[in-house]
Amino acid sequence: MCGRYYRRSDKQRIAEAFHLGKLPEGFVLPPADYNVAPTTYQPVIRAEHETGERELVTMRWGMCLPLPRALRTLPASARSTQRPRR
Repeated sequence: MCGRYYRRSDKQRIAEAFHLGKLPEGFVLPPADYNVAPTTYQPVIRAEHETGERELVTMRWGMCLPLPRALRTLPASARSTQRPRR
């Protein structure tokens, strides 16, 4: 998986930079990480379901599910997607 990054800010600086409201009580930010890789837990800013306000949560970094075998061959050529002529 490509696109590794690093994170060194504390939760207060993240909250100020992204204009978050209140930080969740007891929220623990993982220590600074200079090589964030798949399967690590990292802070994510998302919209809260009910109010739509931004919130800081911890999520697992990486891909969720493998693609089904039928989708692995995409993009398909136009020739393979046309019906045969009769």
